[in-house]
Amino acid sequence: MMHRVKVSGAGQLGSRHLQALQAIQSPLEIYVIDPSSQSLAVAKERFEAVSQGVAHIARFEQQALVTGLTDVAIVATSASVRRKAIEELLKSSDIKYLVLEKLLFDEPEDYPAVADLLKKKAVQAWVNCPMRVMPVYQEIKRQLGGKPINYRVSGSQFGLVTNAIHYLDHVCDLTGCSEFVLDTSALIQSPISSKRPGFLELNGTLTARFADGSSCEITCYPQGSAPVVVEIFSEAHRFIVRESDGILWSSDAANNWTWKEEQCSIPYQSQITTGMVQSLLKEGTCGFTPYDVASRMHLALLEPLGKFLGKKTGVASFPFT
Repeated sequence: MMHRVKVSGAGQLGSRHLQALQAIQSPLEIYVIDPSSQSLAVAKERFEAVSQGVAHIARFEQQALVTGLTDVAIVATSASVRRKAIEELLKSSDIKYLVLEKLLFDEPEDYPAVADLLKKKAVQAWVNCPMRVMPVYQEIKRQLGGKPINYRVSGSQFGLVTNAIHYLDHVCDLTGCSEFVLDTSALIQSPISSKRPGFLELNGTLTARFADGSSCEITCYPQGSAPVVVEIFSEAHRFIVRESDGILWSSDAANNWTWKEEQCSIPYQSQITTGMVQSLLKEGTCGFTPYDVASRMHLALLEPLGKFLGKKTGVASFPFT
């Protein structure tokens, strides 16, 4: 039986998801949906460029066509139109498994509205926070044993808001605690334009204090070229990960805090998507963040940021993606 997969949004992220489907060894019927004919043409070119000889059927459409059951749908649009994209997909067919990009939505009412829709349609949904499924972080999680941690991220010009949810979610995965309070007092006052037109970004420091005593500090410098470094400390372990170079430094109490350096593999999004789709098709689940958990964490991040922006610009929604 040929499985049906739909990808809504044919931009940079959508194209990477689409290319990842070429590595699925069983034939797929793939629908790529984007209102831009130019984006569809680029996505088609990229998809065909990585063909691995499997007889996938790919259709490129400017709107969601009515079909039978869809096994997996991936929504890789920008946050501002993601709710509409989800609604259109669910009108076009029944969907078993739904995977959403982040940030999820830029209107606060979209979060409960989509939750209600998913429940009504009996759709299982996850949000793409891929640190949970990376081997280096899975091993770190095993060693930490779910205890409270201090977690720090720093680097230059990496997109503070759009990436903050990755790190907050990662703390949740490592500790099992998803409840936190966000401190925005160390943000730089003036927002900047995002790399994506029509959206904003921020620089400075965000600090989250979790209910289990864990903390997460994320600092984005507005200038310079400092690489992004992730530091994870507990009473018995210390880890420093420099993802751009694939290097892990670790030390622990059992080895008298002697530092050890080793190579670590950071998979590409395309590799992660291949494994995610295969897991959904074979096992009916994947390692990403369940929608209800991700939704709560998004709001705990975005509502304080909306208030911060409201004081500066009068903006009531969340103009991030």
